[in-house]
Amino acid sequence: MSYSDFTLTELENKFNLIIQERVELFPAVEPVNTSTILKEVLAENIPLALEINTEKA
Repeated sequence: MSYSDFTLTELENKFNLIIQERVELFPAVEPVNTSTILKEVLAENIPLALEINTEKA
């Protein structure tokens, strides 16, 4: 079953879920600056992933 076969609202109702959108998973972790190489890799690959438009992308 792919993600496009259902909606979040359907899952909430079917499984009696409560969605918490603002949860501090790692409150004690300080943010770090993004490395240059990470920015370059993301800048090169994100457009391709978005164009492919698959769940694996």
